[in-house]
Amino acid sequence: MLKLIIEDDEGRKTVVPFVRDEITIGRQEGNTIRLTERNVSRRHARLLRQSVNVLIEDLGSYNGIKVNGDRITGQVQVQDGDLIQIGDYDLAIQREEEARAAAASSATVPLDPSRAPTALATATVKLPDPGATMPSLPVVNVPEASEDDIQDAPAADEPPRHQSTAVIRIDQVAGSRPQRTVQSLDANEAPRLVVLNTDFAGREFPCTRTELRIGRTDDNDIAIDHRSLSRTHCKLVREDSGEWKIIDLQSANGLMVNGEPYAQVTLRIGDVLELGHLKMKFVAAGDSVTINSGTSNVTSESSKPASSKGPLIAVVLALLVIVIGGGGYVMMKSGSTTDPKPVKPIDPVVEPIKVVENPTVDPKPPDDPPKSNQVDVEQKNDKLIADAEASIASGDLTTAEAYLQQCKVGASLCPRAQAMLGQLSSEKGYLAALNEAKKALDKGDLKGAGVALDNARQTKLLRARLSELDRQRSVAVEALVAANANKPPIVKPALPDPNVANEAKKAQIDKLLADAKDAKKNGTFKTAVDALLKCLTIDSKNPDCTVSLASTYATRGSKENNEEDNKKAKQMYEQFLKVAAPEDKRRARVADILAGQK
Repeated sequence: MLKLIIEDDEGRKTVVPFVRDEITIGRQEGNTIRLTERNVSRRHARLLRQSVNVLIEDLGSYNGIKVNGDRITGQVQVQDGDLIQIGDYDLAIQREEEARAAAASSATVPLDPSRAPTALATATVKLPDPGATMPSLPVVNVPEASEDDIQDAPAADEPPRHQSTAVIRIDQVAGSRPQRTVQSLDANEAPRLVVLNTDFAGREFPCTRTELRIGRTDDNDIAIDHRSLSRTHCKLVREDSGEWKIIDLQSANGLMVNGEPYAQVTLRIGDVLELGHLKMKFVAAGDSVTINSGTSNVTSESSKPASSKGPLIAVVLALLVIVIGGGGYVMMKSGSTTDPKPVKPIDPVVEPIKVVENPTVDPKPPDDPPKSNQVDVEQKNDKLIADAEASIASGDLTTAEAYLQQCKVGASLCPRAQAMLGQLSSEKGYLAALNEAKKALDKGDLKGAGVALDNARQTKLLRARLSELDRQRSVAVEALVAANANKPPIVKPALPDPNVANEAKKAQIDKLLADAKDAKKNGTFKTAVDALLKCLTIDSKNPDCTVSLASTYATRGSKENNEEDNKKAKQMYEQFLKVAAPEDKRRARVADILAGQK
């Protein structure tokens, strides 16, 4: 059986049985799994099980979904152990068969019948506050480490490798822990972060609290104003066991430890952290770091040599002996009476010796691109965004998507392109509705065009095209109304065509409703009321005219504190309930309004 593992930014993990063919994830109620952090959209993602495969789909979320660090579009297949990032949460799919051997030696937590896996087919999993990440489901006990879990110690000259990467394993799952309380630590016993490169090389930041946020802005505990850092890039957390953990906070350029990417990982003394282009070393209290040409060494205070100038003095003395001895030999040869020959002085070739007492670092490290290149990249990206926006305005979303895929910062998509790509997935449906409206207008089907335009009202990127088609439809409606108004009388009229009459009537009502809406928006309530009363003279049982008139009376009564208008609004709302169809979705809202007035 499949299991879905959810981990929040505090390290709490939850296991949810994957017993449905479809699981929705989002912030609002009604989702199968509810994650209540603000960076999760109301309807954020959907997991689909197809035979043995699992697909994940972005439902038009604002912050998007990352799989193994890459933002996705459309449906993407996920494998066991792939890291799925939704807001502040990390998720992974795990098959029970792969974890059975690790869990065999541990007792299973007894299941509450009300929370048995089969209950997930009819109930929604909600993660409670304050962590808002833990559904009330039984968790899997953590088994004792087996021999397969034990790794050989790294060689002395290699950086330590961590047992776990950013992928969540089911045998790491533990029960929820209480809210962590941030405490201060003794500065003499606290570890430190030492910057190894950039203009900040040599800067030290003691870890004097049990939780520290690191980022580019001043509201962080450790603020380093470097362009490759996110506003809040990551955080350091000291566990109750004394271990330190670093957690990536959805940063743009990610987190690496000893050259490997992580979402979160437990640190060891000597680990080298990479936050964007910034490198830092995690050192213990009392240890020092020597920075020289991009390398660093850690030595304890007790093991420091008494003086770093001893070898230098010895080399200088040796050079003096060579120079003096060579000079004496030349003088002796020049004073000899036998066959004096000019002696060509020999310049000793000595490699220059560099003594670094107060080491500094090149202000432009290799991993920072030259400013000219950065300007070129920014200009290129600005043009790509502009081209994408122009393509969107013309309705060509495919070309716009191609432009956005080329907008890169390093190997990753630029933030503006990521945001626009997230919106394009939902905009494609609105584009189809607008195309349908255009076809209906070309055929003279004003009613069909109106329905299609209503289906595209929520668009954000295609507002210009929506407005233009609305204008074209309004012009067509006005022309139809004028044609019917100026039509000369027929002495011997034939049997009326009910379809033509109904269409003309509908066009008049649509025009009056549109005029009333514009008048209400501009605050000319009398004009709006007159238009809606005329609408009801054409069709006294029209629900749209009735509810619009009620809303107009209510708005004017509220703004002008007019009790007479409030009474009229109530009467019209009651009339709407009489004339509206039973399936009209507005009935419930009107009923609530009337209930609130009692």
